[in-house]
Amino acid sequence: MWLFEKGLKANVMSTELIIEANVSKSVLYKALHFAKSFEEKYSAYKETSLVNKINNNAGKEPITCTSDELDIFQQAYKIAQLSDGIFDPTVGSLTQGLYGFGKKNRKIPTQKEIQKVKKLVNYKELKITQSSISLEKAGMRLDLGGIGKGYVADKIIEILLDNGASKGFVSVGGEIASFGRKYKFAIKNPFENEKITAVIISSKKPISIATSGDYERFIKSQKHHHILNATTVSQSHFYTSLTLIKNTIDATMLDAITTIFFNTPPKQLAPLAKKFQTTVIAITHEKEILFENYTGLDIASIEFFPFK
Repeated sequence: MWLFEKGLKANVMSTELIIEANVSKSVLYKALHFAKSFEEKYSAYKETSLVNKINNNAGKEPITCTSDELDIFQQAYKIAQLSDGIFDPTVGSLTQGLYGFGKKNRKIPTQKEIQKVKKLVNYKELKITQSSISLEKAGMRLDLGGIGKGYVADKIIEILLDNGASKGFVSVGGEIASFGRKYKFAIKNPFENEKITAVIISSKKPISIATSGDYERFIKSQKHHHILNATTVSQSHFYTSLTLIKNTIDATMLDAITTIFFNTPPKQLAPLAKKFQTTVIAITHEKEILFENYTGLDIASIEFFPFK
């Protein structure tokens, strides 16, 4: 971990966590502790996590949870409903089990294997009560990778605000939230490493930004990237990078719905952006930049850089 004046950097959740705010070191450590605790409880790669406890009990009796523990599952379920299952927190049997994303034994599965596992991906068979959670079928697995980083960003912002911060910035692997001052954000060029596609300078108002891309996590080629459409249990190839921006602190929602947008054809981006009241910057494999703004986005400026 690297602690600097009014902020810190640390490796958490297999990514980089950055926090900057006008708070004490003890508050920064409190925020870091939350991120680490979240990883221990909700990572499917931690043997003793709550998620693995639920996964290992799939098809059996429910697991008792507190209301705080259930919160992220409830939010994930709600977004699954809004997306008609394109985003689905029960996709773990495919992402972790079949493809092995995040593991050493990754592989590209056959269509026969995918169709066999498809029956285990269905958010409607995730049952959540006021005090328990369960997966209805044996073999089903939860995967919160499509919502967890945004959720942590929101919760850390909450910690900062509760402890008197008047300005702050949080990045959890690129899922971003900030408030109280102008910040400069860059969108990575997906075709040329260490170069950028756009620069956004925010106003002092709250802002959330989420980006998904097929160039970050894949098996052998970008054709087999990790952003799966849970209804078809396959990858879409409309874009190589897609960013959502909104003038609210809601990185949880943006993190999850990038999966929906990434799996939506270009002609349907505008109505989808209107539905979720968000700004979209999508980059196609043909190096076309698509820009849709349905938020009344309040930013100081945005500049796009042409591709070579």
